[in-house]
Amino acid sequence: MDFLKPDVQERLTKDNFEFRKLMEEHVAADQRLQILVNKVRLTSQEALEEAALKKVKLRAKERIYQMVMEDAKQHG
Repeated sequence: MDFLKPDVQERLTKDNFEFRKLMEEHVAADQRLQILVNKVRLTSQEALEEAALKKVKLRAKERIYQMVMEDAKQHG
Protein backbone atom coordinates (compact mmCIF):
# COMPACT_ATOMS: atom_id res chain seq x y z
CA MET A 1 0.00 0.00 0.00
CA ASP A 2 1.70 3.11 -1.28
CA PHE A 3 0.17 5.42 1.32
CA LEU A 4 1.43 3.37 4.28
CA LYS A 5 4.81 4.56 5.55
CA PRO A 6 6.86 2.01 7.51
CA ASP A 7 7.01 4.09 10.70
CA VAL A 8 3.24 4.65 10.67
CA GLN A 9 2.61 0.97 9.98
CA GLU A 10 4.89 -0.03 12.84
CA ARG A 11 3.22 2.36 15.28
CA LEU A 12 -0.33 1.38 14.33
CA THR A 13 0.51 -2.32 14.32
CA LYS A 14 1.91 -2.00 17.82
CA ASP A 15 -0.80 0.25 19.25
CA ASN A 16 -4.02 -0.64 17.43
CA PHE A 17 -5.68 -4.06 17.48
CA GLU A 18 -8.12 -3.23 14.66
CA PHE A 19 -5.26 -2.11 12.42
CA ARG A 20 -3.34 -5.32 13.14
CA LYS A 21 -6.39 -7.46 12.29
CA LEU A 22 -7.03 -5.52 9.08
CA MET A 23 -3.43 -5.96 7.97
CA GLU A 24 -3.63 -9.69 8.69
CA GLU A 25 -6.89 -9.98 6.71
CA HIS A 26 -5.42 -8.04 3.81
CA VAL A 27 -2.26 -10.16 3.69
CA ALA A 28 -4.17 -13.46 4.01
CA ALA A 29 -6.60 -12.48 1.25
CA ASP A 30 -3.72 -11.38 -0.96
CA GLN A 31 -1.85 -14.65 -0.44
CA ARG A 32 -4.91 -16.73 -1.31
CA LEU A 33 -5.62 -14.54 -4.35
CA GLN A 34 -2.09 -15.13 -5.62
CA ILE A 35 -2.74 -18.87 -5.53
CA LEU A 36 -5.97 -18.43 -7.48
CA VAL A 37 -4.41 -16.04 -10.00
CA ASN A 38 -1.72 -18.58 -10.82
CA LYS A 39 -4.28 -21.23 -11.76
CA VAL A 40 -4.97 -21.76 -15.45
CA ARG A 41 -8.68 -22.16 -14.88
CA LEU A 42 -10.87 -21.52 -11.86
CA THR A 43 -13.83 -23.60 -10.78
CA SER A 44 -17.05 -21.68 -10.25
CA GLN A 45 -16.46 -21.92 -6.49
CA GLU A 46 -12.95 -20.53 -6.87
CA ALA A 47 -14.26 -17.68 -9.03
CA LEU A 48 -16.72 -16.78 -6.27
CA GLU A 49 -13.94 -17.02 -3.70
CA GLU A 50 -11.76 -14.75 -5.84
CA ALA A 51 -14.48 -12.09 -5.98
CA ALA A 52 -15.06 -12.32 -2.22
CA LEU A 53 -11.32 -12.06 -1.50
CA LYS A 54 -11.03 -8.95 -3.65
CA LYS A 55 -13.85 -7.37 -1.63
CA VAL A 56 -12.14 -8.31 1.64
CA LYS A 57 -8.90 -6.74 0.44
CA LEU A 58 -10.63 -3.57 -0.72
CA ARG A 59 -12.61 -3.11 2.51
CA ALA A 60 -9.48 -3.69 4.59
CA LYS A 61 -7.44 -1.29 2.46
CA GLU A 62 -10.10 1.42 2.68
CA ARG A 63 -10.30 1.14 6.47
CA ILE A 64 -6.50 1.03 6.79
CA TYR A 65 -6.35 4.21 4.71
CA GLN A 66 -8.87 5.90 7.02
CA MET A 67 -6.84 4.87 10.05
CA VAL A 68 -3.62 6.19 8.49
CA MET A 69 -5.29 9.53 7.74
CA GLU A 70 -6.60 9.72 11.32
CA ASP A 71 -3.11 8.94 12.60
CA ALA A 72 -1.63 11.68 10.40
CA LYS A 73 -4.01 14.22 11.94
CA GLN A 74 -2.94 13.18 15.44
CA HIS A 75 0.80 12.88 14.82
CA GLY A 76 1.25 15.47 12.10
